[in-house]
Amino acid sequence: MYRTLIVFCLTAALLGCGGHASSPSPPTTPPVSSSNPPAPPPAGSPSTAPTTIRVAAGQTVTGADITVVAPASSTPPNAQNLGVAAQTGSASASNTGATIHRGSTMRVLLFGPGLDGDMQVVIRGPNDIQVSGITSITSTDKVPGISFTAAVASDAALGCRTVVLQNAQGDITTFAGGLEVVP
Repeated sequence: MYRTLIVFCLTAALLGCGGHASSPSPPTTPPVSSSNPPAPPPAGSPSTAPTTIRVAAGQTVTGADITVVAPASSTPPNAQNLGVAAQTGSASASNTGATIHRGSTMRVLLFGPGLDGDMQVVIRGPNDIQVSGITSITSTDKVPGISFTAAVASDAALGCRTVVLQNAQGDITTFAGGLEVVP
């Protein structure tokens, strides 16, 4: 065991004694990823700016205090059901989401606690769905929600999109992959 350690240390020392460059090379920084988060500052050292630490589901982070703030709203927004319907008439929504066709202009409905027409709406993905006319609605069983018009480009990318809603207090809810663009 000790021989292996001594050989390893000597090899490391020899590799570190390489040649001398005529001009210093710029320092390299490894890319940050969920498997290679940046190291937090040493304990007790003053920090002038927050350090971004990226984590993935189930990943453990050591050496950093991570604080998740509570929602600012008394009723945090939570998008639970999404539906797509004609511009007028009755409509329904479900917790599995809905499809919307290329080249169509449809009404999108979302229901859940804390949703209202004052929220900002963003559809993640390519910029080929235009959102307008955001209004407050209420379901038949008195669940608050929003409705907006979605105009889908005729050459819109196919696939699932995530609808992101943000209220005036900065609280965010998403309906992940719930709006699927189909031919």
